[in-house]
Amino acid sequence: MIDRYLKILACLIIGSMALVYVAHNIANLGAAYEFFVYVTSHQGQEAYPVTLFPVPHPALVIAAMALVFGLELAAGYFCFRGAWAMWRARTGKTEAFQSAKRLAKIGLGCAIANWWGLFQVIAVAGYQLWQMPNGQGPDHGSWVFGAMAMLTLIYLSQREAEA
Repeated sequence: MIDRYLKILACLIIGSMALVYVAHNIANLGAAYEFFVYVTSHQGQEAYPVTLFPVPHPALVIAAMALVFGLELAAGYFCFRGAWAMWRARTGKTEAFQSAKRLAKIGLGCAIANWWGLFQVIAVAGYQLWQMPNGQGPDHGSWVFGAMAMLTLIYLSQREAEA
């Protein structure tokens, strides 16, 4: 039974983190836009001066921001909905609890797609965020947050004993 409670708690933690991040992004919309422009501008790339990804049109930067914010919002929403479904099924049969995990898994997938897919693949590898002076924090953070979501997904996917 303790695993069921821990899985609910882990999903609430990841969901909370995603919602706090999207709230900060929206509260700092101008600064977020400037950072996205900075990342995609190829500035501060002395170690590897050639970047294969092009400098995008401003409309594409806004679309990328919407995608990041949308994935963070979806991660929070689905992790919370999944935690609620698991809470409701916590004392039931194993199959009912397994089924209740579905929305949380979708939320964790959104978090992984955002922090590993968009940040690590597009920003860190594609735009070489790793070598920009202001890129170390987002590079490290996106790796850690993606790992937290992936580890939670692995744990959540394990089958529990009957309640």
